[in-house]
Amino acid sequence: MTHFTDTEAEVIAFLADRLDDVPVSLRVPAERPETFVRVWGSGGEGVNRVMDDVQLTNEAWAADDEDAGLPALHARDLLLNASSALPLVRRVQATRPYFAPDSTTEIPRYRFTARLRVRAAR
Repeated sequence: MTHFTDTEAEVIAFLADRLDDVPVSLRVPAERPETFVRVWGSGGEGVNRVMDDVQLTNEAWAADDEDAGLPALHARDLLLNASSALPLVRRVQATRPYFAPDSTTEIPRYRFTARLRVRAAR
């Protein structure tokens, strides 16, 4: 019997292993580091009983605009070019990161959305 795995957790671990000295998490940390990346599931579709299209929102936060943009671009590049390290991922599409500062604090952040076609595990 097949089952779908936790793509959100798998992508967080994948990026955490590859983004040098940049923490990656599901939530904004209570004690916010100067630079960090946040990833969370934001929708998607079941294609059929063995394929899902998983949508993940990715945000990179930092003290200034450029420092926020670089980890967002790096995370996007990793998803587009190194996703073969995620064995159940069959395809990745991603929007270009865009500037979206936090509405309360004005802390710089860049956001992009990735859509992953994911096969169910056996």
